Amino acid sequence: MRIRRFTGLAAGLLLLLLASALLSLRFGAVNTPVSAILQELSSGDWMVLKYRLPRLILAVLVGINMAVSGSILQGITRNPLASPEIVGVSAGGGLAAVVVLLGFPAFGASALPPAAFAGALIAAVIVYLAAYQKGGIQPMRLALTGVAISTGFQALITYMIVKYALDSSQALVWLKGSLYARSWQHVELLWPWTAAGLIVAGIYVRSLNALQLDEETVKGLGLRLPFLRLILLAAAVGLAASAVAVAGTIGFVGLVIPPLSRLLAGPDSRYSLPVAALLGALLVTLADLAGRVIYPPLEIPAGLITALIGAPYFIYVLLRRPTR
Repeated sequence: MRIRRFTGLAAGLLLLLLASALLSLRFGAVNTPVSAILQELSSGDWMVLKYRLPRLILAVLVGINMAVSGSILQGITRNPLASPEIVGVSAGGGLAAVVVLLGFPAFGASALPPAAFAGALIAAVIVYLAAYQKGGIQPMRLALTGVAISTGFQALITYMIVKYALDSSQALVWLKGSLYARSWQHVELLWPWTAAGLIVAGIYVRSLNALQLDEETVKGLGLRLPFLRLILLAAAVGLAASAVAVAGTIGFVGLVIPPLSRLLAGPDSRYSLPVAALLGALLVTLADLAGRVIYPPLEIPAGLITALIGAPYFIYVLLRRPTR
């Protein structure tokens, strides 16, 4: 019965994602008829698809990365409030990007992805080292340390924006999370990290279920807790850091989607993790589409749309059915 329910749920989400993808190719600052899209596909003259298709693929990949990363982090910490922000990934990537944009503008936009990725990884390493104790990392210590360091990085970001107020518009847009002007180069940067993270998550999905038990029980099963937490944390950080590097800090996806996936598919990570990936892809795709069509030709960053959707919904989930 559970497999049948999961299959139906996954099929429904795939259909919704395909419909959203078609709408994303169809609508924008300039609406394109379906017949024109089909003609481009048949002729090989990809004028619209040259710009919209890589953006659509990036939206799907970013949604998958952030949702799966959040699911893993919530599993490791046994905390429904955990997300990529909790390990400093978003703040670290954001700070590095702001430093490049405002402090070293001569580097150009091409320096943003590697700088943001490096900043996200450095932040995660700092959080890990600060949370590490003899015997490994403790979930509560990891969460508290992540909050503290993220808050410090956010203060530095605010300082940079205030100091360079006249030149901070591009940095502010990037910090809100946007897929504007993304290309196939960004897709090539992101998809290997998505594939690697999903492979690791798939290999250790049963161990992620075991981590929901108390530590004595997990040790009694013969599982190596420090190693499991480290490898899963590395996968979560890689997924989130790569997404931040190409799309900025699109928030709430890694926070809201995991509780929703568990609500729909149950607590078993074998089912909730794929559902989270589909839900994350759907949310970011719809957020990017909404940002383009609400007030054309101006674009609302996708991160603002996910925040508007995510904040009230997460409160609703907590009030209706608190997660463990």
